[in-house]
Amino acid sequence: MANYRIGYFVGSLAKGSINRRLAKALVRLAPAELEMAEIPFGDLPLYSYDYDADFPKVAKDFKAAIAKVDGV
Repeated sequence: MANYRIGYFVGSLAKGSINRRLAKALVRLAPAELEMAEIPFGDLPLYSYDYDADFPKVAKDFKAAIAKVDGV
């Protein structure tokens, strides 16, 4: 069976949040053919159209992390 890389977001920035604990539980329960990867967003700046011409590096890295996975 094919392997897939799946990205996921955790809906809280807190290390001990229930969202993070649930995400870790889902990662443990995922089938072996799914490689799970958290895509962090905590360092992203607030959106501004001023960035549209040239995104900050952190935003480019975020977009690249999404592009590297087979599903989110």
